[in-house]
Amino acid sequence: EADSGEDDCRFQPRSISESFLTVKGAALFLPRGNGSSTPRVNHRRNKHAGDLQQHLQAMFMLLRPEDYIRLAVRLESTYQNRTRYMVVVSTNGRQDTEESIVLGVDFSSNDSTVCTMGLVLPLWSDALIHLDGDGGFSVSTDNRIHIFKPVSVQAMWSALQSLHKACEVARIHNYYPGSLFLTWVSYYESHINSDQSSVNEWNAMQDVQSHRPDSPALFTDVPTERERTERLIKTKLREIMMQKDLENITSKEIRTELEMQMACNLREFKEFIDNEMIVILGQMDSPTQIFDHVFLGSEWNASNLEDLQTRGVRYILNVTREIDNFFPGVFEYHNIRVYDEEATDLLAYWNDTYKFISKAK
Repeated sequence: EADSGEDDCRFQPRSISESFLTVKGAALFLPRGNGSSTPRVNHRRNKHAGDLQQHLQAMFMLLRPEDYIRLAVRLESTYQNRTRYMVVVSTNGRQDTEESIVLGVDFSSNDSTVCTMGLVLPLWSDALIHLDGDGGFSVSTDNRIHIFKPVSVQAMWSALQSLHKACEVARIHNYYPGSLFLTWVSYYESHINSDQSSVNEWNAMQDVQSHRPDSPALFTDVPTERERTERLIKTKLREIMMQKDLENITSKEIRTELEMQMACNLREFKEFIDNEMIVILGQMDSPTQIFDHVFLGSEWNASNLEDLQTRGVRYILNVTREIDNFFPGVFEYHNIRVYDEEATDLLAYWNDTYKFISKAK
């Protein structure tokens, strides 16, 4: 259960007094406006506070005076020294109803007294929350999906309760994109200032970047010997074709080189190798310049750091479900996670992609 203590915390320079309950990795703020004074509590009783109070103080510095924190939940991070929080922020909107957004807040270290913003996610009426079966949950709204993995089960429970309440209010009052609701989100969007690797971590997708290792082989489908060989062929073939002068080498010579490196006869894989060469050749083509500021390229182009930098690329729009962002600390990425098939509705993502490309221009 949550710690029974209430902490009287006054944050400068705004002199705000807030009451909250803590669990490991989360602070749940109590409803406002009950008219009672905030009780003082012996801090030694609050075993979960730790550096949370210091972090909360820094988070309050990010807020407008009229906004307040509903919940702050500490999340897992792929970077060992980074501390991240999902923060639910609410305000009383123009229609005198509560409106809420999710902020992603980054601390460069545990003892840091300064934080930055890496994510701003308005909670519209279409917001849906799904458990991912991997220790976290996703929030999807307005064609955006973000993954959150709290540091404890109790913290996840607190996060889900707070988010479900905020989403229910959004549904009841029909907060939809483009309406007069949640207009204040633009203030926070203009204050996103985390470094690019932090921003990319907030935008990481479960099926590509946040995917954890599979269960032991005992519980999974073990690839066949042929599948393992084909995977190795693909990797080795790409390496060889990168190193060779492809205008002065034959397919047979490439296959011979491949057999030497793999120390085995690949006669039965001849057709597979030829097909894979064609795929790799297509990927190795130079990107096509669509406009002065836009290139259309392949996975190969997106993984060629030297060529990207030579062309002056700074922004990459990744419209795939299978391909990772290769250099998240170098370029600004925007991900549209869809499959390359005829039934995919790309128009649903037009506004977001247009804004991203216009920003790059």
